[in-house]
Amino acid sequence: MEAIRKVYKQLPDVLKMPKELQHRRVEVILLPLDEEAPPPRAVKATASKLARFAGAWVGEPVVREEQGEYETREEFK
Repeated sequence: MEAIRKVYKQLPDVLKMPKELQHRRVEVILLPLDEEAPPPRAVKATASKLARFAGAWVGEPVVREEQGEYETREEFK
C-alpha cells in the first residue's frame, strides 16, 4: 500500500498529486487539524464503565455444577 501524508499550515486551492498516483483509484481524506484534541480519558472513567456490569445479571442464579472425580496422575519426575 502506498500512503502519502502531508500536513499543510494553510491548505492551497489545488493539491498536486504525485505522478505514480495520477489516474488511479485513490481515497482522499481531509482532516482539519485546528480543532482541539479531546482531553485524555481518566482511568477512573473506564473502571466506572465496568462497574455498572457488576451484579447486573437478572436471570436465574448461576450455579456451578459438581466437577466430578478427577483421575489420579503420576507425579512428574
